[in-house]
Parts: sequence; C-alpha cells; structure tokens
Amino acid sequence: MDTGDQSDLVIDADNEFALQRCACWLAEICQRGDLFFLSGDLGVGKTTLARAFIQALDDPDTVVPSPSFTLVQPYDTLKGALLHVDLYRITQPDEVYELGLTDHQADHQKGDQTEPIMLVEWPEIGSHILRRPDFTVAISQIGTSERRRLRITAKTPARLEPLAALHARETRLVTFLSNAEWSGENATRRQIAGDASTRRYERLHRTNKKPETAVLMDWHAGPDGPPVVDGQSYSKRAHLAEAADAYCRISRHLADYAVGVPQIYSADEGEGFVLLEDLGTRTLEVMAHENDDDLPAFYLEAVETLIHLHGMGAPDFLRAYDSDVMAVETGLFLDWYLPDRGIEIAQPARQQWMDMWRALARLSDSAPPVCVLRDFHSVNLLWQPHKQGRHRVGVIDVQDALAGPPAYDVVSLLQDARIDVPRPVFDRCLNHYVRRRFDTETGAARRFREAFAILGLQRNLKIAGIFVRLALRDNKPQYRAHLPRILDYVQTNLAHEAAAPVRGWLETHAPDWAARMNDPQEPA
Repeated sequence: MDTGDQSDLVIDADNEFALQRCACWLAEICQRGDLFFLSGDLGVGKTTLARAFIQALDDPDTVVPSPSFTLVQPYDTLKGALLHVDLYRITQPDEVYELGLTDHQADHQKGDQTEPIMLVEWPEIGSHILRRPDFTVAISQIGTSERRRLRITAKTPARLEPLAALHARETRLVTFLSNAEWSGENATRRQIAGDASTRRYERLHRTNKKPETAVLMDWHAGPDGPPVVDGQSYSKRAHLAEAADAYCRISRHLADYAVGVPQIYSADEGEGFVLLEDLGTRTLEVMAHENDDDLPAFYLEAVETLIHLHGMGAPDFLRAYDSDVMAVETGLFLDWYLPDRGIEIAQPARQQWMDMWRALARLSDSAPPVCVLRDFHSVNLLWQPHKQGRHRVGVIDVQDALAGPPAYDVVSLLQDARIDVPRPVFDRCLNHYVRRRFDTETGAARRFREAFAILGLQRNLKIAGIFVRLALRDNKPQYRAHLPRILDYVQTNLAHEAAAPVRGWLETHAPDWAARMNDPQEPA
C-alpha cells in the first residue's frame, strides 16, 4: 500500500450550492482512475456532492439517482467511465468483490488510465479491500444549520494544490458578488450549461432588488487545449479569445453601436468575473425546435442586425480574420474528421490543402472588413419580444470577434450546424441581405454570393472537425448527430464554381470523405 505523505484541506460550505461548488472543483482536478471515498453521517450531503460531481463531468441536467438500491451506478463522462457506489446496504466485506469494484486495482498500480473514476459512499466497510483512495472527503454538519464542513484528504500535497487555488478563487468571486449586491440571504446561484471552453456560467436570482436575475461569466484565463501547431494552442493560432477582457472590450463596442448584447452590470476583468444582463433562454435553436410562429421574424431581425453591424466596419482593435487563420481552422477537417473516416493525409497533400485555403480565403475578402462575430448562430441568439425591430435579437458569445469578410456571419446564421433553416427563410434572408447591402451593385452582390459559398465551405469543414474532436477528445458523442447536416452544407458549397480546387483535392486525396460510418450516434 502506498504510504506517501497525506495532506488535508478544510472547506466550510454555507449552503447546498457551496457544497455543489466543492464537488465541481473536485471534478475539475480529478484524473481518470481516481478513487474518492465520501464519508459522513446519514443525510449529511454525500449524495448531493456525488450528484454535483457527476453533473460537472456530464451535464448540469443529468439525472443522478442515489445508488442505495442499485449499489453501483455507471456513467460515461468527459473524463471516461465513472462508477457511483453506495456500500450502505453491504453487510459482508466480501460483497465488495462481487460488485467488481476491485477488478481494475491491479491495472491502476501499473498506471493504466482506463480504470473508471469511482465515488464511494459509506466506504468504511470496503476500505480494507479497496485500494487506498486518491481523495477522502469527510463531510460533517456545523451545528444545527445547513452549513457543512468538508475535510478533504489526498495522498500527496500536490493533488490538493489546484483544489486550494479553486477555493481561493471562489472566495474572491463571493467578494465580487457581494460588492455588486448579488449575494447574501436574498440571492441564489445556479450553474447553467456553458460551452466548450474554459468559461463557466451561473444564473443568479435575488428578491430584494431589480433586476432580479443576472448571468455570471466566470472565465479563468488560459488557452483552450494543449499546443498543437508550432508550439501554440489551437485557440491562439485561430485567434480565439483567452481572457475576459476580450469579451468586455468587444461587448462594450457592440453596445455603443446598439447591438443587442447583454449589459455588463459589473466586471473584474483581471479575475475573469463578469456579471451580465440575463437575456433569458428563448434561443433561436429552442424556437426552431418548437416551430414558434415568431421564427421568420426572428431570422429577418437577425439579418437586420448583421446589416447594421456590417455598415459600421470593423473597430481597429480587432485582429484580422485573414487567410492564415482560415487555413488553420480548416486543418481541423484533416486532423479530426478525415482520420475518423479512416483517411490519413500525407504531409505534401496537407501542405497543398493549406496553400489552397490561403488562396481561397483571399478570394473572400474583397469587401472592406467588418466585425465578424464567428458564432452568430442559433444557440447564441435570444428572442426579446418585448423590444422593437432588430433590438429583439439578443446576441451572446461575441468574444472571438475578428475583422473579416461580411459573408461569414451570414453563413453562420443560414447554414446553422444545429438546426435546419427552412428553404423559404434561407432564400428570403439571403436575398434581403444582398438587396439591402448592395442595392443595384451587381458586381458586389455577385462577389458576396461567391464569398458566401467559399466561407460556407470553410466554416462547415471546420465544424465537421470540431464536432468529431468533441466526440473523441472530449467524450461528447452527441455532436455526431449534427454531422449529416454539416456534410450536406459542404456538398452544397462544393457545387459552386469557386470551390473547384477543393473538389479536386478531395477527389485526389480523400475520395470517400463523405461516406457514412456505422456509428450509433450518427444517423446513416
């Protein structure tokens, strides 16, 4: 048995949400194969902690029942397999063997990272059979209140250092919320689903002051992912924002020009805490699935928002959405999508691809650059029916804006990766944009439609790579369900004469690129 140094960290949780936050920190620092012992009296909060831990690695809305009767409840999470175990009803220690909880212990000693994460409630009866835990979380009640004390023990002090850092960050966040008057007994916090980045979001409620709701963005600065190209992360090469100051700067610029971004109530840009107006939950995606009667108006006002935005040009602080960035983005198709289809691309062909896309991207930038949000699509557009005209469109997720071609965000809206845009709506919106922007300038209108096809091809090749990466690297297989739609967009854009070089490259180096695979998550 490992007899390395132990270290303790004591955290006091004032309420259930604070207990859930501790669980989220544990989920963030855990590694594949980690064993957690959760101890404490009946009803003290062990299952609450386990539930929040699992939801942090899966989805905030994941149903996590107590395993009191099933004894072992399995999950497939972002960090691999996870077993939620409850030994309360075990009467004999040997029953631990029958549950299969010791099957992977020999593999763990060899450093095998396929062992599942295990959360074990009431571990005492199996503690001499199971290996020594990586973490023990002892929960106790403080007095007669709902406050809880967590004593977290780890095998080595190093495993607790990131946990202590997260706890310290939470302390600073509570101070920030208090200063902004969003804390105390009249305020509640609830974590909400975020995106595939280092940002985290909460919805806040208070009963003693207007507004009653707000959204907290908690952005711990840093690149999204490891170095992948020339020693840099993909986020750096693709000019993705890596800190909250980028969001605040572009958001304030857009607000000054009457674009419907959330009002910033308060911000600590250095820490990455931003308190935002709550625009609700009526996204374009939600309304499309519900076939809402306001859908055509929503699309038309979204196009009006782009016309208004593109009429202003690009602010001088934005970096260029140039041919190098666009080529790097299409590299995701080679790095993730094609290998998932069993197609490997040799270096000479890869270089041809990148050179080809640098040339194609330059064809799309004949118009003066505008502010390109890059994520102007269904999940980031919220309907505000109480407002007028284009102000009825709320816009979020603007931090990755660059200065680039105006057709890009029109593509984002009308060739949406997650929903089908009805053909009449597509035609009406595209024609409306062209007519309002270019009037009788037939040459400019023709160049815009050509750019629309090129950028539609570029964007959807990129998204195909991103969605496969989310499925394989981040264990989010649900994104595969969107691939048929994305491949249809690719095929549509490939038919344009300007896409001839890409058609030729695919025919030569990846003729089976569009073949469907037998994947349970992807319809044939």
